[in-house]
Amino acid sequence: MNTYNINRLFRLVMVGVLIPTIAFSQKKWTLRDCIDYARQENIQVKKSDITTETYDVDISQSKAALFPSLSGSVSQRYTNSQSPDGNGDYRYEGLFNGQYTLNANWTVYNGGKNRNDIKQAQLQKEMQNLNTKNTQNNIEIAITQAYLQILYSRESIKNNENIVASDSAQLAQTQIFLDAGSITRSEYAQVEAQYSADKYNLVQAQNSFEIYKLQLKQLLELDYDEEMNIDFPRIDDQDILSFIPSKYEVYQRALSIMPEIASSKTNIKLAELNKSSAKAGYLPTVSVSGSIGTGNIFNSSPSFATQIGRNFNQSVGLTVSIPIFDNKQNRSNVKKADLNIQLAELDLVDTQKTLLSTIENLYQDAVSGQSKYNAAKDKLNSAQLSYELVQEQYALGMRNTVELTTEKNNYANALQDLLQAKYTALVSLKLLNFYQGQEIAL
Repeated sequence: MNTYNINRLFRLVMVGVLIPTIAFSQKKWTLRDCIDYARQENIQVKKSDITTETYDVDISQSKAALFPSLSGSVSQRYTNSQSPDGNGDYRYEGLFNGQYTLNANWTVYNGGKNRNDIKQAQLQKEMQNLNTKNTQNNIEIAITQAYLQILYSRESIKNNENIVASDSAQLAQTQIFLDAGSITRSEYAQVEAQYSADKYNLVQAQNSFEIYKLQLKQLLELDYDEEMNIDFPRIDDQDILSFIPSKYEVYQRALSIMPEIASSKTNIKLAELNKSSAKAGYLPTVSVSGSIGTGNIFNSSPSFATQIGRNFNQSVGLTVSIPIFDNKQNRSNVKKADLNIQLAELDLVDTQKTLLSTIENLYQDAVSGQSKYNAAKDKLNSAQLSYELVQEQYALGMRNTVELTTEKNNYANALQDLLQAKYTALVSLKLLNFYQGQEIAL
């Protein structure tokens, strides 16, 4: 193969390697893309999936305990001892012998404990599956909050950029006034200081944007140096002012679908099974055992095969173990099981109350956010109009720098209030719908 063909082949290989990487980095991540990706790729989710597999092993092991066990053993022994030689003397003589045994044991009855063990392992797997879903839900909520923080920060950057641009124009106008002797150096310094403060606010907004973007990448388990392009959807008033469902309806629906509630209920079942297993300690245990074995002595007659046949033995046994006095061990186990049931029931109540509190807070934030959003829009319209009028009057020399700065700050605060109310209402609405089982998307 000549040099040209080698170089051409190398370029083709590199293109094949780089195209998927470039396509991945140029992809615009929507909120739904982020959620779906994290629900599969997040390390906590993967760890939870592996833990679930360990419970499959436990189930298999518990089922195997219903069957007999079988073990075999082989032993070889050398004995060196003195024995008479027929002349009245003693001499040392070595002896090799072997033993070969098969043993079987089967627990026929133990109060149903083995079958309870199977049910417990199955419930533990069910709980782990629910815990995995809960982990995925928590990640989905965290991603939603981080994503909306990114959108919030981006709008904050735009607002601050507009304010800085306006400050720059005002500073130029103020410089003209200063050169003309219309204002003092102190008044110019006020406008300049405000310009510097607003540039600082812009830098803060830009830093916040990068921090929230980094948090989102961490939730997605993306490499720190991997480029991530965020999709910025248009958010209209209908998104902010959409219908707020009743908190009672949301709560009732959440009780039936949220995995943490189902997990707490399953934990009660598990505690009740533990009590059944503890009660089994009062009952007899019936087991059957059997063995077969043989042995031989090396370097002696008769032959190996004959010895194996002659020494062949069998045994069968039935054992019934009846607990009579166990130092209150069984009674203590049952009492602890009762207490664990009570704890599991209280855990369910606590989980339900936590869920209700979360929904109540989201509902209140949504109601408050929508009310503030409507009020903030009116406030912004008034502040913007007032600021524009003062700007015009300032350009004509009819207003001073203090009045200009005051109106500008009122306008900036109105922008911030509107932005805060907008995203408070939006994130609360999205999460309320999520607790009703609806998919989060923008």
